[in-house]
Amino acid sequence: MFLDFLNALKRIKVIALIGDSGTGKSFRAKLVAQKYGIEYIIDDGLLIKEDRILAGHSAKREKSFMAAVKVALFDEKAHRDEIARKLQSEKIRKILVLGTS
Repeated sequence: MFLDFLNALKRIKVIALIGDSGTGKSFRAKLVAQKYGIEYIIDDGLLIKEDRILAGHSAKREKSFMAAVKVALFDEKAHRDEIARKLQSEKIRKILVLGTS
């Protein structure tokens, strides 16, 4: 499964929007995605297409900081596999990934 995931990523152009927590990355992501024709966004453990969650669960719902970091980084195998399967099935060409320090 992991090799399939890596092969799926090879055909995807990845754009990253990185900044400190609370700087408006999620808000700006819509503008960047629209400007560059990007339909898919990965943000806080979620795979999103056009304001609709396709897979994953939000790190923002976690009770502790460490749990939130693990979700955002897809640390749990089941979560990671869910995203990987959806990435493969969606035939994604471009994706915007939001990251924080």
